[in-house]
Amino acid sequence: MIEQVKGTQNIIGDNALKYLYIQNLFNNKFSDYGYQFIQTPLLEYKELFDKSIGESSEIVTKQMYELIDKGGRELVLRPEGTSSIVRYHSEFNKDLTKKYSYFGSMFRYENPQKNRYREFNQAGVEIIGLVDTYSDFQIINDSFNFINELIPETKLSINTIGSISDREQYIKVLYEYLHKNIDKLSEDSIDKLENNTLRILDSNIPEDFEVISKAPNISDYINKESKNKFDTLLDILSSSNIKYQIDNSLVRGLDYYNDLTFEFITSENVVVGGGGRYDNLAEILSLGKFNGVGVAFGVERIMNSIPLPEKSSKYYLLGTDINKMTKYSKELDKHNINYNKPSRLTKENAQFKEAKSQNVMYLINTDEDTIKNLITNETEKFNIEVILEH
Repeated sequence: MIEQVKGTQNIIGDNALKYLYIQNLFNNKFSDYGYQFIQTPLLEYKELFDKSIGESSEIVTKQMYELIDKGGRELVLRPEGTSSIVRYHSEFNKDLTKKYSYFGSMFRYENPQKNRYREFNQAGVEIIGLVDTYSDFQIINDSFNFINELIPETKLSINTIGSISDREQYIKVLYEYLHKNIDKLSEDSIDKLENNTLRILDSNIPEDFEVISKAPNISDYINKESKNKFDTLLDILSSSNIKYQIDNSLVRGLDYYNDLTFEFITSENVVVGGGGRYDNLAEILSLGKFNGVGVAFGVERIMNSIPLPEKSSKYYLLGTDINKMTKYSKELDKHNINYNKPSRLTKENAQFKEAKSQNVMYLINTDEDTIKNLITNETEKFNIEVILEH
């Protein structure tokens, strides 16, 4: 028997309802906010992520799905969305400032567990070109509105990591501190010490907590301009009644971030999204000089944090006579009325049970030429005008 690939999933049933609900809300909300939807290719050149994420990062060294095509080109299945959007912007909109949204599959080879899959889905938005503090604010504000509609009481955690040179200086200090306390670190953090020093601050292994809590604070190594930008943003968030908490250990896992970093955390302490500024990413990729700010949400994490949405079918067409069923179908189609119906003409009782299980409001019985309100149990003679009045 050919089995499903480890770390992948079939999104169906209740999970499909959640997935589509999240996708529809995301697309509608960010379209209204002026973000242009883009679907980038699943296949990209490996070089794009070697440069953007960093050749020494865990994603590049251990997690990317790599292949060499018949032309000898080194390709990967995309592990994240931002680099692909920046690549697209450079090719087609380099001299413009644009707002993008995306929703789709990403791929990373890691140990499958709850909220972690080898093929997973991200929903993200980016503002790329000439960006400023208002760009930072609207990414946070728009994202905050989206995620709180899905998961009320989600909190914003925020930090500044300064310029790339600030971060490089801080990493040296942090490395010295962690190296002195290496005997107190977990094996996972020890593995990261040489090439992914900052990521140790993200550790959720209890063994690391004491060392992390006493680590040098990145805020002590931030340049004045970055601090002023951060303070201005915090003032704007406060005046807009967006509550936040400053987390000095919040550094994000990708090398291209600078200055602003943030995460959205549920009341159950699940990180469902995060992002920040990436002003040097285009230069790192040798694609030009333009800035960016964005956020990405983990769709599976959101799915596991929301209740099951109600099904949206309003009408169910029931019957055992194929001629009457097709006649009614054409009448409803002619008036652009959406309706559910059985896969085949089973017994009336079986169809009725299916209609009830799908929480439809009205049952159109073609055998009896009636329409029944399943909430009030009122029945009346079928008439297309009755449905149009609904």
